[in-house]
Amino acid sequence: MPFSASVNRNITSILDAPYPFDVVDKNRRKAIEKFGKDYIIDFGIGDPTDPTPELVRAACKKAVDDRKTSGYPETQGHAGFKNAVSGYMKRRFSVTLSPDEVVATYGAKYASSRIPLYFMNPGDVALIPNPAYPPYTSGTIHAGGKPYYMNILEENGFLPDFSKIPKDALNKAKVMFLNSPHSPTGTVYQRELLKEAVDLCTENGIILVSDECYADLYYEKPPSSILEIPGAEECSIVLNSLSKRSMMTGYAVGFFASKNPDLLRPYDRMERKSVQGVATFIQDAAAAAFGDEKHPREMRDAYKRRLETLLPALQKAGCKVRKPGGTFFVWAKVPGEMTPVTFSEKLLLDKGINCVPGNLISQDFGGVNPGIKHVRFALVPPLEKVREAAERLVG
Repeated sequence: MPFSASVNRNITSILDAPYPFDVVDKNRRKAIEKFGKDYIIDFGIGDPTDPTPELVRAACKKAVDDRKTSGYPETQGHAGFKNAVSGYMKRRFSVTLSPDEVVATYGAKYASSRIPLYFMNPGDVALIPNPAYPPYTSGTIHAGGKPYYMNILEENGFLPDFSKIPKDALNKAKVMFLNSPHSPTGTVYQRELLKEAVDLCTENGIILVSDECYADLYYEKPPSSILEIPGAEECSIVLNSLSKRSMMTGYAVGFFASKNPDLLRPYDRMERKSVQGVATFIQDAAAAAFGDEKHPREMRDAYKRRLETLLPALQKAGCKVRKPGGTFFVWAKVPGEMTPVTFSEKLLLDKGINCVPGNLISQDFGGVNPGIKHVRFALVPPLEKVREAAERLVG
């Protein structure tokens, strides 16, 4: 009798689901065959192409030698890293954090997917924006929980509408994920909405996870942190990462922060018993990144130039585009009766420009898919490539 492995039933829906970018990848291969790889201008993958700042790389190189006998890293993060995060939060948000209110994480992807495992039981609900970062959903399903999606729609200003969450979902909810600036719409949540979220979570015993990974990528007014909001100290966890702020996607380092020790304790204690902490030399590089405000300012300027180049061209191509308040994404409404898939396919196969159909990165929920008329552009190509793409769009 052939051997058959038994798989955790909670994750079968994730394992069996088709990869959402299969269609995009297939068309991209066709475009490469038609035009050649160098002709393709790729706005699809949200992975910065700008180099990691020199001061970060220098700190990492130095730390490899300095820590040649330092041994296993501390799970919570070493003092230098935690002090750098505390300094950043104080400088950027006027939020005071002691070192024991900060925990180092393997970036945002791993950390956000672990949260449901620590705070949810089978049958519990997680309130998740739609569209949103996929690990919110996969972590919830892994924990045996059920996602309730808060559809982020144009008619509501691309904001979550908490009043539409039914009472039974609130009664079962243990975690709410928020993301400001929101990926991929670029909406920056104002303090009034953040306060509404804090009050809702406090009243219903829900842990509020505030994903602030794009907090330093903004175009006008700096976004707020949830920990600036009165009452958030009891119910909130901040999640942040250096992947986009400091072009450190290959380093996989970030942090959790909370004023409530009960919200950090499960992550700290479980991680200590299951994995090693973030490598010390990476923490040293991260400390250098969090200590510097020059390179985020330079990247904001760079993304702004790319945005100002692409937006008018998209509008001339028939897309309805609202200027984002933050992130490096553009959430563009496709013209006429076109679908996101047909629009992105035409753009790629006719003009060599790659973007992501919005319906592939959104969930069908409540009879609605928030991405059904949108495509996502990631402003990661260099400015000269963005200019070339703009010329192709209007040509």
